[in-house]
Amino acid sequence: TVPAPPTQPTRPAANRHPQIQEPAIENGHVILHRAPNFYVRTTNRRGQSSHPLRRRTGQTTLMPRLAPEQEMRIANSETRMMPNLESINPIEPKRFPLPVWVEATVVVVGLIIAFAAHAFNLFNYPQYGLDEGTYMSSAWAILHGKIWPYAYGYGHPPLAWIQIAAWVQLTGGLFTFGNAVNTGRVLMLFYATGSALLVYLIFRRLHGSRTGALLAMVIFSLSPLCITYQRQVLLDNVATFWLLLSLCLLVVGESRLFFIVLSAICFGVALLSKEVLLLFFPAMIYAVWLHSTSFQRKFALVAFTYGVIAMGSSFVLLATLKGELLPTGILPWDHHPHLNLFSTYIGQLQRGQNQGDVVVAWNIWAQQDYLLIICSVAAMLFNLVAGWWNRKLLLLALISISFSLLFLRNGVTFPFYIIPLLPFNAINIAAAITIMTKWIGKITRIELVQVTLIFLFITGTVTYDAQHSSTIFATNLTSPQVKALAWIRNNVPHSDVIVINSYLFTDLHEEGGAGVGDGTIYPYAHVYWNVAFDPEIHDTLLQNDWNRIDYIVTDSPMLRDIEHLHGNMELVNKALQNASLVAEFRPNAFDQQYAMQIYQVNHTFNNRKKT
Repeated sequence: TVPAPPTQPTRPAANRHPQIQEPAIENGHVILHRAPNFYVRTTNRRGQSSHPLRRRTGQTTLMPRLAPEQEMRIANSETRMMPNLESINPIEPKRFPLPVWVEATVVVVGLIIAFAAHAFNLFNYPQYGLDEGTYMSSAWAILHGKIWPYAYGYGHPPLAWIQIAAWVQLTGGLFTFGNAVNTGRVLMLFYATGSALLVYLIFRRLHGSRTGALLAMVIFSLSPLCITYQRQVLLDNVATFWLLLSLCLLVVGESRLFFIVLSAICFGVALLSKEVLLLFFPAMIYAVWLHSTSFQRKFALVAFTYGVIAMGSSFVLLATLKGELLPTGILPWDHHPHLNLFSTYIGQLQRGQNQGDVVVAWNIWAQQDYLLIICSVAAMLFNLVAGWWNRKLLLLALISISFSLLFLRNGVTFPFYIIPLLPFNAINIAAAITIMTKWIGKITRIELVQVTLIFLFITGTVTYDAQHSSTIFATNLTSPQVKALAWIRNNVPHSDVIVINSYLFTDLHEEGGAGVGDGTIYPYAHVYWNVAFDPEIHDTLLQNDWNRIDYIVTDSPMLRDIEHLHGNMELVNKALQNASLVAEFRPNAFDQQYAMQIYQVNHTFNNRKKT
């Protein structure tokens, strides 16, 4: 017999197709790994041409059926791990959660109070200034197809008064609120309120404290110094709003390039509104670096710098296209005399302190709000030291220091130069107080001590400001200027040459103005500064002859300029010496400082001919 063949050991049938769990697929992508803040996926889409190893063959499908080594290789070649992103400004969870609507209500109430504080007695205080009239007349020129009412000398970029001109169009004309300067002041009211909101948002995002942000907004909105300057039609108020908007976009943008580009555009608008804000550029670069991730930092810095340069250089491009970038004779083909950008800014850099002293400006600031000035300096130094441990405090200190360099140079300093610093002074003070009260809260281990202390500071600030703001809310300093316009309208022939200050210009040159009414405009009413320095007025119209001047309308600043600038003001000075006082207006019987005088020139011959 043949022995039976040995029995082969039996094996269980292999499961050729084990149950494999399908991976998650979103929008045609296989999700390989998912974490709370990122996920890793393949780049293959169903139906697309793909890697040969991933083509369907009948035995294999997508990634789950590949060998583990091959799966890892393809995953590494087609995907990459995203960087571990952390929030730039994480908002700490509050121990006392507050509904958003409650915070929004408090902010709205604060803005209404700020709006009311700036609006009350807006048209009566402070006195209309030369710069206010200059920028309103520039807006008037824009509406008439020009950049400047006289020859444009590139003293400032024109974007700020272009915005004022747009406001005039929106509100129905230059005299919607009585006179031209009043119309401009209403626009400043909205810029001031918007800036107050931005101060709150910037502080809220940088430090996360609602009470601290409210304190910053109160300091900025209710200070007598802030109210006085923010009411006036000044380029600095327009530029400061855009600067704050630029910084706000940076701190809320969380390193998103879209917000960084928008921030650069807003900073460019600020530069084209007031070029001196270029001093903030280094601090803004640091803000971009601080509020961008290392993964995006170089892109953010390049995008911001390029955006600012592209916007700011348009002013230089304007001068270049008009052939007024360089002085006459520098270029071989340029022989026609003209004003130019280069000479204007060289002249501004060479202006001495005789036109405006920083000591005089400091005394004016201290007289209006001594506490704000002292606390601003102390807070800036505190934040500079504390900035070694807290970079957000260092940023605030650097922003203030960068612009404060303007006051350290040996040059002209006007009191309103402080306007761009005012919001950052408020933020610095609030930040220093918030940090110190936080330390006190940690030491005492009492939960409500920080909030209580900050509310005490808010109450003290409101009380102090109310006690020192009586002049702002109860004084009428513009009535003499309004009365002077009415006197001119009723007593001066429309063909006479009138030397005036700039705040009267628009109301005498536009139909419906306070100095014109329903009558004819005064085409020969000219600003005293242009009478002295503009060859077209000085040499062509007046032929360097004081006899061709009929009336001179003066105020204290104008008389001071005529007295101190003897040579340049010789023509106006001679006319004033040969004139008789025909009208005088004062805010009260004893206040000579804000008086308006109208002089009629006594001519030495008759039948003067005007050209």
